[in-house]
Amino acid sequence: MPRIDDYRNALTLAQDEWAGQDPQRAALLSGAEYQKEPEGTRVLFPFLNKAVTVSWPEGQVLGPDPAKDLSLQEQILILHYLLKAPGAPPAGQWITFREIPSGEFYYSAFVKRAKEPLLKTFGHRPWLLAELGVQQGGVRREEGDVCICFQAFPKIPVCLILWAGDDEFPPEGNVLFDAGIARYLIAEDVAVLAGMVVYPLIGLASKKG
Repeated sequence: MPRIDDYRNALTLAQDEWAGQDPQRAALLSGAEYQKEPEGTRVLFPFLNKAVTVSWPEGQVLGPDPAKDLSLQEQILILHYLLKAPGAPPAGQWITFREIPSGEFYYSAFVKRAKEPLLKTFGHRPWLLAELGVQQGGVRREEGDVCICFQAFPKIPVCLILWAGDDEFPPEGNVLFDAGIARYLIAEDVAVLAGMVVYPLIGLASKKG
């Protein structure tokens, strides 16, 4: 498991790389808004239903509440998205994590971060996923027994899908990604993103008992 120093080093590397980028071009390619003002240059975009701001060249990543820091993992992921974004539109086809390049290598991490927690919390309560997902800005789709899609980044949709179990079969579920996601994030980052989609919903579910 990565240590806190590993995350800090990864953030510093991403910030250093961001300082060498053209922020206006990066904003265009990532679907962000570019702002150049006397107090500084920044890009703004929604990340998991919350507004984030990234300054340039410093690479300071802020959420909607400047007094509340985003996690190191969130900051790293946001910078990685900006650094890798090629501007391509979504492919319009859903794939599983294993179908992402190098997805097999990070599959166990993905299962622990996202798939298992999703099934443990919502497998026997798919209706709760539908309720909480919509509350968190998700959109219902017709696939599965319950399918909720989130716009994780401007160019990256992510779907949570569940099939209810019965007397013969246990519930099944998965996290689905647009087929073009590898253009924007490497597999390791996609596993992290999947957990960030699932865990806030689990937190809300725990409050309902």
